Amino acid sequence: MSSVKEYLFDIQNERAEEWIRERLSDDQLDEDSEEWQQLASEYSNYQDHLLEEAEWEAELKWLKENGSSNIHRFFVDELNALKTMAESNLGHSTKMAFMLHSNIVVKMSYAYAVTLLESFLGDTLKALITEREDFLHNAIRNVEEVSKAKYSLAELAETDLSICNLAVKHATEILFHNIPKVKKVYEQVLGVKLQLDISKVSKITALRHDIVHRNGYSKDNEPINLNAQDLYQAIEDIREFTSSLQKQINAL
Repeated sequence: MSSVKEYLFDIQNERAEEWIRERLSDDQLDEDSEEWQQLASEYSNYQDHLLEEAEWEAELKWLKENGSSNIHRFFVDELNALKTMAESNLGHSTKMAFMLHSNIVVKMSYAYAVTLLESFLGDTLKALITEREDFLHNAIRNVEEVSKAKYSLAELAETDLSICNLAVKHATEILFHNIPKVKKVYEQVLGVKLQLDISKVSKITALRHDIVHRNGYSKDNEPINLNAQDLYQAIEDIREFTSSLQKQINAL
């Protein structure tokens, strides 16, 4: 452990000990006592909660500052960077190391392309809910993960009773690799029928599932063999799908 890490660790321990001592009587100040251990656990849980809340507030701030249009631009930049990286790595087809491992490079890049897609779909939906009141109200009325969410008093207190923050928080529960479900949710939030061809992207996300969860084998235990052109086509299909979605969002 570096000296900086050791110093921060010591500071954290000192703060925890001070917090615990303030809550115990003199006859309970034994670090091995049940009371001490219980408060130590409470302190640790509280710090985890503060960290989670800080991360959540930072995400909300980022969504509100950037909006759906910038999120799409960031996504396209990342998708372009992925294709450039793949082309660079897959351009050494004469090298023996590449010939042995090219399928791994393709599968990793293919899976990451879908990761970028899921991130774009999730961030865009959450940004839309924060941008417009009508989208927020549509989400509350129509999206099951939001409309049927149950809240504790603690959760309500933590979000300062912000309906928007609560809606966004529960929108994260949607599985954004389920493209038919995603299309339906977007229509519920936007309040319009989307003209989207989801067939190609649905196949891409299904293939990514096999790559990630079965190490590149189908349900029938058949190996999935992808080449560079399969990857490039998937990237273009994802680009076309997201561009069509963004254009329809921008038109509202």
